[in-house]
Amino acid sequence: MIRVTEPPIEKFPYNRSKLQALLKWYFQEAGEKLISVLVVSREGLITEILTRNSQKSEENKFIGAFSSLIELVLKKLTKEFDLGIFGAGTFDTDKYRFIFCESGDEHVLVSIFDALTMVDTVFPYTYIAAEKVARIMDGSLPVSPVIPKLSRKRKAELIRKRSFELIKKKQMSSDYIYKLSLLGDGGVGKTSMVQRYVHGIFSEAYKATIGTYISKREIQFDELDTKVRFVIWDLAGQEQFKRMWPDYLADSNAGLIIFDVTNRKSFENVRRWYDQIIKVASKNILVLILVGNKVDMEDSRVISVEEAEKLAKEFDVEYIETSAKTNENMEEVFERIALTLLEKAAQVSQVFDDVDLIAKKQASYIINEGQLQFLRNFFEKQLEIIIDKKEYTKYIKYLDLLRDIERKSI
Repeated sequence: MIRVTEPPIEKFPYNRSKLQALLKWYFQEAGEKLISVLVVSREGLITEILTRNSQKSEENKFIGAFSSLIELVLKKLTKEFDLGIFGAGTFDTDKYRFIFCESGDEHVLVSIFDALTMVDTVFPYTYIAAEKVARIMDGSLPVSPVIPKLSRKRKAELIRKRSFELIKKKQMSSDYIYKLSLLGDGGVGKTSMVQRYVHGIFSEAYKATIGTYISKREIQFDELDTKVRFVIWDLAGQEQFKRMWPDYLADSNAGLIIFDVTNRKSFENVRRWYDQIIKVASKNILVLILVGNKVDMEDSRVISVEEAEKLAKEFDVEYIETSAKTNENMEEVFERIALTLLEKAAQVSQVFDDVDLIAKKQASYIINEGQLQFLRNFFEKQLEIIIDKKEYTKYIKYLDLLRDIERKSI
């Protein structure tokens, strides 16, 4: 029988207030079909619970109604799916849909939805929540309780993107924000790279990422009076998370495709990761870098520099070798991404000004096919999000101008 544990707050071995904040955020993003969410220990004890009706009497009533069912299903999943390496499973009744997702070695996140809930729409949020629960319970690294909105949900919202205001200015802004995604097979060292870069630590212990691990860091360029802020999305590389990749990769501005220089299979799968991010985020991606990690393990190396550079040349990207363990090139690879993004922003700003002059018939300009495609994608993207009628009319005019240029160049 599952039962609620309520030890004194000072004896909680984890940050309870942060966990409760996380569950509330999960409720907000998962939507109204989420009825209750529980963090359950492997022994069948409810560590935390949040229901849509948070009154204590209703909560106890809810626990009484579902505790035996949760315990039964948890045992079934543990046996049949071998939960223990970040597994997940679902169980349906006439009225409810249960999603069980491992949160570290000792806990499982149990989400109880309405029976008609579409699993694919909520699973990406569930995995983010489970990953954050695991980090909170572990307590070794700082973790934010915030669960970000994913692109499929964000697409329906009419908001003005700050990035547009930055791009249209002639001078460099003091603050740029970019989404940076880390891709690669499980075990290549993506999370170790993030922990080394963001927190300055390295751990030999391997803990697979659940869905995606989100962190932040900024780089200050004093000589430019500018800083770049990264929101870093570390994607789980295991096949079981494959259906979440499009949600997590959407709107990425930059990417590091990482392989392990001691693991040929991870190198062979680089092409798959490249195709994945190009397919999902081609209109937003400004820079990609191929990264060969674990170069400290020279005696076990199976991928040569020449072989990796050949593949990078095929993708028309830069190749950099790193070691999260020794900190080799860790700062350099992220700084290279940041500087390239700033260069792209400056180039786009200049092209934007040139197109504006052409529209006003004050200048002539030679534009190549790549620039034409970039501008067309940029203006079309703005039409999806702007709410100002005047700006909408302006972008329609720009698109008509680009079409006219395209026709005359054929």
